[in-house]
Formats: sequence, C-alpha cells, structure tokens
Amino acid sequence: MNCFASELETGAHLVGIQEYEAQQMTIAPGDQRQMRQWQAVLDSAGEGIWGLDLEGRCTFANRMATKIIGFESEELIGGNIHELVHHHYADGRPFPAEECPIYDVLRRNTPLSNLSDTMFRKDGSSFVVEMSAHPVSIEGEVLGVVVSFRDVSQLRQQQEDLRKAKELAEQRTAELNAVIESMPHGVYIATPDGRVRTNRWARMMSGERFPSELKTLKDALAGESSTETVHTPGRWIRSVAAPVRQGDRITGGVAVNTDVTQARLQDEALRKSEKLAAVGQLASSIAHEINNPLESITNLLYLVQKSDSMDEVKEYARIAQDELARVTEITLQTLRFHRQQSKPVQVDLADLLRTLMTLYTGRLLVRRLNVEMKLIDSPTVLCLEGEIRQVVNNLLRNALDATVDGGRLLVRMHPQMNWVTGQKGVRMAVADTGEGIRPEIMAHLFEPFQTSKELTGTGLGLWVSKGIVEKHGGHISTKSRRGEGHGTVFTVWLPLDGGLNLVAEGG
Repeated sequence: MNCFASELETGAHLVGIQEYEAQQMTIAPGDQRQMRQWQAVLDSAGEGIWGLDLEGRCTFANRMATKIIGFESEELIGGNIHELVHHHYADGRPFPAEECPIYDVLRRNTPLSNLSDTMFRKDGSSFVVEMSAHPVSIEGEVLGVVVSFRDVSQLRQQQEDLRKAKELAEQRTAELNAVIESMPHGVYIATPDGRVRTNRWARMMSGERFPSELKTLKDALAGESSTETVHTPGRWIRSVAAPVRQGDRITGGVAVNTDVTQARLQDEALRKSEKLAAVGQLASSIAHEINNPLESITNLLYLVQKSDSMDEVKEYARIAQDELARVTEITLQTLRFHRQQSKPVQVDLADLLRTLMTLYTGRLLVRRLNVEMKLIDSPTVLCLEGEIRQVVNNLLRNALDATVDGGRLLVRMHPQMNWVTGQKGVRMAVADTGEGIRPEIMAHLFEPFQTSKELTGTGLGLWVSKGIVEKHGGHISTKSRRGEGHGTVFTVWLPLDGGLNLVAEGG
C-alpha cells in the first residue's frame, strides 16, 4: 500500500471530510482527474483498503472494504472506524481504542503486517481478517495510516476442517496401527517398490523379511489373491494375501501369515487315530474271515493224517494251500491300512473295490446283504494307495453299518470328466438302503467329531476322507433321504493325475 502514500496524502484520503470538501473547491481539474484514477485503482483491488487520520476517522474506503463490512462509503468517511467495525474482541469483550494495534501504527510509526483479528459487519456478524497497516508520513511527520485487509473466515474454516481431518486421519491411522500390531498373526504390507512393513508377530515369526518359501505377497502385488501353506524349518505357515486397490490402481499388497503348526500336528494325530480306529473296526470282520480258512485247514490236516491215498493227500494239501493264500491276502489287506506311503502310484480302483469287498464276505453272508457291483473299466488313478483305500473302506463300512439285515448295498464306478476343469477322472458311488442321515447330522457331516453311530463311531472318518480326497484334487459329496426304502449315497470323484500334486509337494 506504500506505493499510494505520496498520492493519497494530497487529497481527501488524509484529511477529514469537511476539510476534504473545502479542498475539492481549490483542486485543479487535472488533479481531480488524477485522484479519480487513484480511487479507481483502489476500487479495483482485491482487498479491502481504508485510510485513517490521526483521530482514527476514516478518510477513504475502497469498494471491496464496503462490500466486506457492509457499510456504505458515506457511512464510513469521517466515522470512527474502530467504533464501527473493531469494537469487540472475538470473545465478546469490549475492545478499547487504546488497545487497538492499528492505533499503535500511528503512535509508534511502525508498520503492522499480516495480523489476524476479528471485525464486525454492519449487521453485527463477525468475521476473521488478516490485515496490514502502514503509516503515511511526509518528512517524518505521520499524517495517517493505510489499512488493507481481507476476509479469511472461509480460509480459516477450511484450515480448521483440514486440521480436524488430519487429526482424524492420524487417529484412525494410529488405531489401525495398534490393531495390526496387536493381531496374533504375521502381517506384511508391501508397496510396489518392494518395501515391506511388518507387525510385531511377523517379526517374531520370520524377522523383517517375508518368508522366501511363500509367493502369496508377490501374487498380491501382481493383482492376484492367493492362499498357500508351506512347511518352513520347524513350523507350518498358512499365508493369505490380497492386493491393495485404490480404484482401478494396485497400490500394494497385504499378506496375513498364521502359524498352523499345532493345528497341523493335531489334525495329523486325529488322522492317525482314525486310521488305527478303522483298522480296529476291521478286526472283527478280519478275524471271522481268517477263522473260516483256518478251520478248513485244521480239518484238511486231520483228513491228511487219516488218508492212505497219496492222491487224496495231494488234493487236501492243495486245498489247504488255497486257504492259506486266502489268509495271506487278508493279512496283506490289513497291513495296507497301516502302512505309510510317501509316493503316489497307479491304482486300479475297480480292483481295489473288489479286494476290499472280500474283507466283508462273512459279514455280508451273516446279515444276508445283497451287494450289487457295477464297475465299468476305467483308467488307473495316480494316488497314495493306502489313503484312497482308507477312504473307500470308510464308505463301505458306513454303508454296511447303515443297512438293515436283508438290505442292499450298491457300488458303482465309471470314468467321468470334470466338465468345469476338463480333467479326466473316475467316479465312485457307494449307496445303502438304510434309514438315511438325520438333518442335524447332515448339516455338519464332514466336520470332525460328527457321527450318527454314538457307541461305535469316532466322528472322524468322513472328515479325514474329505481331506484325503481334496488333497488328491478330487471331491466327495453325499445325498440322503429319510425313511424306509430310501437311504444314503456317497460319491467320490478323483482325477486321473491327482497324485501329480502330491509329487510336486514332495509326497
């Protein structure tokens, strides 16, 4: 505003209104024109500008000043500007003129810059201003002051809103950080440039770096969600990862790693106990099956002792040898349930079904159960034979337990393609004519410790079977209808190359 000082001091800007009117009569036309030009310049300014004389009376006010404070120019010129617009503090207390910082400019001849203060409009409403004041002097004599100001209420409100938004964002960030740090899982947050942030649990699990055995975080940065479980030294880790998106843009990836070692060990223990239980449940059937040929061998040996014919002795010995072979086969089948396999092999599921059915021959005869087997020639399946044998035996045993005496057991097998994935495979079905599965059991059928055989069942068989089938890349399902003449059917589909997954995992 100092650029106007030399010109303003020659006109009404620095004198009272009466003196100004008197002087107007003596100002030459050229000077009047020049003063109107300066007034036009002041009116064009984007800030409010007014002038004060030594008494604090307004000597001029530009158009923006009147617009901001709501007074007309005629109401301001000659009036005490402090009493008009600066009469109270922001908190409502009266504002004595002697405390006004603008008057200090007059008293001390010292400029005032960028002062934040509160002013009042004509209607009494207040607003926040940022103002500057500069003394106008000639040859060291202070004649008045020029004040420029602008309404910064909206700007201050925006700044306040921004400050509150920042505080809220910082608070939420702190809360989110606290949640992440408190999670009992390893959390890894990666940015596209490769920087990774970890929480306390992650650092306890694997230090600052994401485990190199896992690729889920890399998949997340590439825009893919994934889940992976790997065996690291001394522990099993399950990792679930997903990309972080902002609109259509991937801004990072997050992975949550969980130590599932204890769960894996417990599951493995349960599976082993179920396998042993399955062997135990076979014991009664196996004992009966072995007892019959042993009785035959005892009778044949007695006949050999009593016979005088070598031909008869040879025939008795041949029959005894066949019975011993049957005992051997039953023993081998029993051992296969307990033997651990580490590598998948090609298995003929039809042959496996026929072999398992022989273990229940005596039970079928005693209970007068009619077995209908329809096994269509199918390709062999790459699998862990002992585990698939356990699944099939579990389904056969459940069907036998559910079927009433004199009922029917239906076993079907045929090749079938998975029309969703295009994989070739084999489909097996085991059905019974029992009373069906209760709805409350059906809803949780493949969960651990769910059984309809309260006295003899472990509740682990179907849960273990489902895990084995899914490990081989297959699926198992069931349908059941309650009532006489209905029953339950279990269906298992296995891909021909399901064991390749097991080979890739190291067995």
